[in-house]
Amino acid sequence: MELKTCRVQNYKKIQDTGWIDCDRLTVFVGKNEAGKSALFRGLSKLKSTDEAKYDPIKEFPHGRYTSEFETQDWPVASGRYELSAQDRKSLSEISTVFNAVECVEVTKYYSNMWSVDFEPELKIPELTVKQWHGTLSEIKRQIDDATAPNGQGENWKNIKACLTNYLQSQVGKIDASGFSLSEEHINAVRTKLTSNMNEQWVKEIIGPCLEKIDEGLQIIVAKKKIEEGKEWVYSHIPYFLYFGNYEVLNSAIYLPEFINRINGGHTDSKTRVQSALFKHVGVDIKQLASLGSHQQGQGGENANVRKQIDELDIKANSASISMTKKFSDWWEQRRHKFSYKFHGDYFRIWVSDDLDPADVELEERSLGLQYFFSFYLLFLVEAEERHRDCILLLDEPGIHLHGTAQRKLVTFLENLSEKNQTFYTTHSPFMIKGESLYRARAVYETPEGTLVSSDVWPKDKDTLFPLQAALGYSVCQSLFISRKQVMVEGPTDYSLLYALNQRLKAQGKGLDDDIILIPMGGTSNLAPLASMLIGHDIEIAILLDSDPAGIGSIKKIRKHLADIDERCVLVSQVTGNPSINELEDLVPEQYYLDAVCRAYPDVKLTFTKEEGEITPVVDRINSFFEKNPWEN
Repeated sequence: MELKTCRVQNYKKIQDTGWIDCDRLTVFVGKNEAGKSALFRGLSKLKSTDEAKYDPIKEFPHGRYTSEFETQDWPVASGRYELSAQDRKSLSEISTVFNAVECVEVTKYYSNMWSVDFEPELKIPELTVKQWHGTLSEIKRQIDDATAPNGQGENWKNIKACLTNYLQSQVGKIDASGFSLSEEHINAVRTKLTSNMNEQWVKEIIGPCLEKIDEGLQIIVAKKKIEEGKEWVYSHIPYFLYFGNYEVLNSAIYLPEFINRINGGHTDSKTRVQSALFKHVGVDIKQLASLGSHQQGQGGENANVRKQIDELDIKANSASISMTKKFSDWWEQRRHKFSYKFHGDYFRIWVSDDLDPADVELEERSLGLQYFFSFYLLFLVEAEERHRDCILLLDEPGIHLHGTAQRKLVTFLENLSEKNQTFYTTHSPFMIKGESLYRARAVYETPEGTLVSSDVWPKDKDTLFPLQAALGYSVCQSLFISRKQVMVEGPTDYSLLYALNQRLKAQGKGLDDDIILIPMGGTSNLAPLASMLIGHDIEIAILLDSDPAGIGSIKKIRKHLADIDERCVLVSQVTGNPSINELEDLVPEQYYLDAVCRAYPDVKLTFTKEEGEITPVVDRINSFFEKNPWEN
């Protein structure tokens, strides 16, 4: 069963998000205080792993609470789920009324009651108490009006009296207050009628009456099966596993204090992540508590004590090896080795890596590593328990990670979403892949409350910034696609060379197909862009104008790139003509002037004597338009 769309209403600052399309991996993007966390927490309680319930005093929109809350049971979270083939089979086994069902819609209310609707809608006729009253009265009338065949008058008289009296009593029960129409009641009426059908002539009289009873019974049974189907649906929709407050593990856990918190029923984030750690190690509370039963000087040569300690050490070592392997599958910045050790009343976590084999306490490592280790551990334990196929709601994951580690985290989440449908919030562009913007949902504030957009992005610049930055980053990554690149100063140079190259290719000449042109956006960007490309093992050639800016750029970059002279070429060197300093100079002057006239047909290009002496022609045109502004 997969969640296809979801909706949150009447929750904190959210009035109604509308239906939100959900992918296997969906990212909710918005600035701080936009309502992302409220969206996730409200949605999670549709069916939460922590069994959290809605608290209307804290969660219903405060401005509406006094005047509106008591007027109805307000809906909060809704989800539309697509049924798998196995889901449809299981529902059909409950009743054939579900044979055509493909989707279900589940809604949770502030009362913490829930409702289920089926798609396509199940069209079952209604059977009200009033309708059933009329049915029994009609059956009574038919029996009262019926006549027996010759010779059976006395028998029929007795049967009729028995049945009409019984039906009258049932009608009387319906007229009394508190009557509830049930399958048991209808079956009792049916049994009473059939108990008198011992002969064929009686069957012919009562048979048509049974048809009306069976119609009502089918409706009641179908309604009952629908309720059974609803129970099945809610019990089988995935749980939401919500991660909001990411507690970072300490490298030294004082066991007596931890045991006291567990025994005291604490459910805070610190206790949650430490409990996950010991479940991961395979040690239960009784084993931890027993450590205090053999303090120093009490164990001696006691074989049971020694066996207990050995068992704890073996479990800790085994869990260390397991975590080291699993963690290295995604964290590629370094190869880390984890070591768990019991030491008296403490449990210690040590970390080493491939650059430094010395064990270091976990809290001495980077905050990013501490954060993801704690998150990964919590996920491993909780998602692998009874919530194996749960939907993950991750509020700002990777917030402490470096940009490159955040990119790795997205890849990890992509892999994760193959088994667990995953949603996460962010305002970091590194947590959004530019090539996968279809996953992004913009969360933004309006006077009507928080809204979520699945297709059209809002105009709010702060909301759009991460999306725009992610798109820009994705475009920049195209720089590294080709291993051979020619860098030119700007878009004009790029356009001229591109056109020239296309013309030459038509003649069987031009640049090889594996060489691309890159505009660097001015000579000031030469040093950082060139060094970045070279750092990615890309072969570059640099074409610069033979003007002071171009020559000065080469001098500045020489101290950073030793072989810059071999990579750099000036335009005048290519043409062998010192008077051609810029790529624009390659275009014949009259050809350029004709092009300007075609572009600006209303402008008369007449140059003064001083303007006519300006070279190159591009500078002459610029000078002309500075003195003669053109307005479209």
